[in-house]
Amino acid sequence: MRTKTELPDHKKIASFIFLDKYRSRNQEDASGVMYNKFMTLLSSALKEKRIDIGLPHCWYRWGDEVVRFHMPYLRWNHEDPGYTAVVWKGNIPRYEGDDPVISAIKDFSDDFIDEYSGSEGMERVIDKVYENAPFKFQNEYRKLRENLKIAKKSVPPDNYVRSVLMPLFKSAMSSFPKAFSHMNDIKNDFMCVFAIAAEEGATTSELFDIAEDFWFFFCYHLRLNPKCHENVPRSTLDIWADILPWESEMYERNLWNNIHRFYKKHGSDPTADRLSEEWKRDMDEFEKLLSEYPDGMDDMDSVLYGKDR
Repeated sequence: MRTKTELPDHKKIASFIFLDKYRSRNQEDASGVMYNKFMTLLSSALKEKRIDIGLPHCWYRWGDEVVRFHMPYLRWNHEDPGYTAVVWKGNIPRYEGDDPVISAIKDFSDDFIDEYSGSEGMERVIDKVYENAPFKFQNEYRKLRENLKIAKKSVPPDNYVRSVLMPLFKSAMSSFPKAFSHMNDIKNDFMCVFAIAAEEGATTSELFDIAEDFWFFFCYHLRLNPKCHENVPRSTLDIWADILPWESEMYERNLWNNIHRFYKKHGSDPTADRLSEEWKRDMDEFEKLLSEYPDGMDDMDSVLYGKDR
C-alpha cells in the first residue's frame, strides 16, 4: 500500500493504462505516434480541469511528443520498419480506484481509442494535435511536407511542382516565425537551394529530401523555444543546445552538396554562387587533408584515433 507521503506518478499511470487498453482493443501495441498524441492531448485536457501531470514533452519533427529519456518505463520497439511500437517495460504501477485523476485518465483513454482507432485515425489525431501548434509555420510547412510525401510515391502531373508545390513552399516560408530570426541566413540559403532544385527539374523525391533536411534541422531549434517545451529539465535543454553547432555544420554541408547537384546557371544567383564556392572550398580542404595521408582513410584514422583502436 502506498504511504500517505508518496504521490502517484499520473503520467506513468496514464502511460500504462493507455498502452494496456490500446493493446486489448486493437490486438497490437500502440505506435509511437498514437502514444505521443494520446499523452500530449491528455495533458492538455487535464489542464483544462486544473490538473497537471507534469508531462515532459516538446514540439519536434512529428508534432508534440514526450521526451523519451524522462520516461524510462517505456521501450520504443523499432523492429518493424516504418512502425515504432511503444511497449511497457516497467513494473505495473499501483493506483487507487477512487482517485479522480485516474478516473479522468481512464475515461479519456476510452474516448481516445474509440475516436482514433482505425486506418484514418492517425491522420485525424495528428490534425487534432497540430491545432495547438505554437507557430503558424508548423502547419504551413506540414502542408508542403504532406504534399511532397504523396507526390514522391506517385507520378504527379507535369506542372505539379510549379502549380502546387511551389505555392505551398512560398506560403510556408512567408510564415517563418520571427522568433527564429537567428536562423534567417540559413533559412534564406535553404529557400535558394529548394527553388533552384525545383527549377532545374529535381524529382519530387529529391525535393522531399531537401525539404525534410531543413525541417529536421529547424526542429533542433524548435524544441528549444520556450513555447515548444514543458517540464523539460534545464540539463536536457542544455544538451539539446550543445548539439546545435554540430547539426548546423552538417546541415550546411547538405546545402552545399545540393547546390553542387542542381545549380547549372552559375553567375545568375549571388546566394547560389556563394554556396557553390563554399562547396568547392570544402572539397579542396578535404582533398588537401587526404593528400597528407598517403594510405587514405586508414592512415587518417590511425592518427585521429590511435593505431590500436
